[in-house]
Amino acid sequence: MIVKEINDIKRINLHLHTNVSDGSLSPKTLVNKAREIGLDLISITDHDTADAYAQIPENVSPLRILPGVEISSRYEDDDVHILAYGCDLTNKALQEMMEMYLVGRKERAKKMISILADMGIKISLEEVISVAGSRELIVRPHIAQVLVKHGFCQTKNEAFDKYIGNNKPAYVPKPEVSVAEAVSIIHKAEGVAVIAHPGKLTKLSYIDDFIPMGIDGLEVWHPDHYQWEIDNLINIAMKNGLYMTGGSDFHSEQDKHNLFDIIPLPEIVIQSIKELWKEYQCRALSR
Repeated sequence: MIVKEINDIKRINLHLHTNVSDGSLSPKTLVNKAREIGLDLISITDHDTADAYAQIPENVSPLRILPGVEISSRYEDDDVHILAYGCDLTNKALQEMMEMYLVGRKERAKKMISILADMGIKISLEEVISVAGSRELIVRPHIAQVLVKHGFCQTKNEAFDKYIGNNKPAYVPKPEVSVAEAVSIIHKAEGVAVIAHPGKLTKLSYIDDFIPMGIDGLEVWHPDHYQWEIDNLINIAMKNGLYMTGGSDFHSEQDKHNLFDIIPLPEIVIQSIKELWKEYQCRALSR
């Protein structure tokens, strides 16, 4: 049965965001869209939360969904995002980490809004929360959206470039676990830890440091990766026996990552994802 499912998997997108974090589509709408355009396997990877999965219909056949979360972590004073695939979402350690991020992001938003106010740019926490939704998982694009709404910026990108981007005047870092700690928690939850968009790391050599920490894979294909980076990442993954994945990092049909139905994954990456799906199926059956 699992072999047949693997052979049927051809159209894949393992990096998708919903309005549970900083995407524009609801989980249900995103899943329906994936089915309509004929995707075979997807993963919803919202930032530091798996709440989207409570909003997905139980039967989405023939679509398959690999549970995912994009976990924030830190290494050498740099942000490192880790795609956690196939986790037991009820795992206590994983849930505690996600709750820590939920609380920490809200406190961070309060500080950023206060700094903006000191700069004469006044927006309210209540309005940012209304954009973020009922769970109040606040990410910077929510603040950017409110800044645009009130005319302080023309676009979200401008909000980041002028005010809330890394090292900008109103930037406040969020509390983050280390890469090693994040990988450990993902493994405790029976998941697979994949470094997201490694081409965006400050130093690609960080991967050499992450491997002894137990990372399981690299997101080889990403819309921000050049072909030479994809080729290089494939070589690194093959040399070290790592999974290779790919996804569009979809947030909205209006932004630059509006790549949802056409993801040109190399065949070697597709085969690696099939093995990842097979491993997840086996683990899920044993839980």
